[in-house]
Amino acid sequence: MKFFLMLFMSLVSAVSSFSQTWLDDSCPIEKKISNEEYTSANPNNLLTLIIDQEGKLLMKGKRKEGMSEIQFKETVYDFLTNPSKDKSKADSPKQAIIALGSYGKHDSYDLILKYVREVYLYAWDTASQEKYETIYINLDCKKRKKVRTKDFPYNILELDSEKEDKKPGSAPGVPPFSADVIDN
Repeated sequence: MKFFLMLFMSLVSAVSSFSQTWLDDSCPIEKKISNEEYTSANPNNLLTLIIDQEGKLLMKGKRKEGMSEIQFKETVYDFLTNPSKDKSKADSPKQAIIALGSYGKHDSYDLILKYVREVYLYAWDTASQEKYETIYINLDCKKRKKVRTKDFPYNILELDSEKEDKKPGSAPGVPPFSADVIDN
């Protein structure tokens, strides 16, 4: 099974360049995960992936160095599906939320996001094979939505995307800084 998974993941990564809004621009993913949903979810349903200042991956707060692409994808897929019914992993794929963030700009952030999307594509492909006997990309938008909502909803929260960019004003002088101290 692992060999098949590794082979398929390699194939998916090769095909993903033809990549739902990020997949083929034909069927947008409507549902977005909010910070409120993230903070109110059970801790076992959360997989937090953070790229630290050094560009290293932190998975659920633990540093994961030397993890290969296949190991990473298997870990994420195992978290989503939880075949062993481990209490530290998601109760179901519907309740699983994957949060991505980074300290600063890192190329590895985009790579991790790509890997997570490939895991979702693999999960959608397996679900669509079972239901419709074809791969996910060959389904129309209505069937794709059924696969996503009933089996593997795309519950990704990009932590950095909700930050507001503070731009300095056009007035001369020192630009305002959100942490300015008021002199007494």
